[in-house]
Amino acid sequence: MSHKQLQPLEILQQMEQDVLSADMSLPEEIVVAEQWVGLSYRVGKLQFVTAMDQISEVVPSAPFAMVPRSRSWVRGIANVRGQLLAVVDLQDFLGMDPVNVDQYSRLIVINNALLSCCLLISRLQGLRHFDPVGDGCDTGDLSDQLARFVTGALGREKEKWLVFDTDRLVEEKSFLNAAA
Repeated sequence: MSHKQLQPLEILQQMEQDVLSADMSLPEEIVVAEQWVGLSYRVGKLQFVTAMDQISEVVPSAPFAMVPRSRSWVRGIANVRGQLLAVVDLQDFLGMDPVNVDQYSRLIVINNALLSCCLLISRLQGLRHFDPVGDGCDTGDLSDQLARFVTGALGREKEKWLVFDTDRLVEEKSFLNAAA
């Protein structure tokens, strides 16, 4: 008994015939929309979200030392993991009432090469995942002070988060001029 040895091309043709005769289809490619992930928090009555790449870490509000002759929104200097960082009351800087420091207050350490500081916020809300296309919404009317740092808004159902850009904040001259 001699068996005919098939050539590679003949093997591939036979495989193609087998697949076509079985009426099998190739698996479909499922495209998953890329999500935008940010940290959400409250500033006054507003809900903000900041891109994760702009944040180093979030820590409970640490004791801070006052800085004489500084603006009211500079709450002091805190030791965060051995690094001295300026503590900026974000609500006060944006023209709202200062943060009432309590067990819910947090410090958001900014991830920026130009400036090391942390933002004092009243409430942390956690991570939020958004579809950058489908979840976009109108920012509404914003004060001039706030509009400089908000790059858009993302919303779901009846909630809206303003996208707060800490890089823009760090580049702002009024933010860098902390002396009273």
